Amino acid sequence: MLAAREAMVNAAKHAQVGEVSVYVEVEPEEVHVFVRDRGVGFDPDAVSGDRHGLADSVHGRMARHGGTVKLRSTPGEGTEVHLSMPVDGGADGTSRPGNDRAQEEAKR
Repeated sequence: MLAAREAMVNAAKHAQVGEVSVYVEVEPEEVHVFVRDRGVGFDPDAVSGDRHGLADSVHGRMARHGGTVKLRSTPGEGTEVHLSMPVDGGADGTSRPGNDRAQEEAKR
C-alpha cells in the first residue's frame, strides 16, 4: 500500500523524532495500518494548498481504492495516520491492497 509508505516517509521527514511506529492489523474484511510518531505534530487545516503529500499520495490513493484515512495530529504532541482498506476489491479488483503499486508501475 503506497499510501502507508508515504505516511511513513512523511513522519520520518517532518516529525523531528528518531522513531516512528507502524502497526498493521489484518481482519477478514479490512486491513488497518497505523503510522504514529510523538513528534512536532501539525495543524492539518493549516497545510498549504501547494503541499500534495497528504492530499494526493495518502488521501487520494486510499480514495481511489475504496479505503479511508483518519488523521489525528496536535502541534507538539505528534501525529497518527490510520489507513483502512477493504480486503475484497470490486469486480475489477482495484481496491485490493497492493494493487496501487501495480497501477503506479503500469503508468511508467
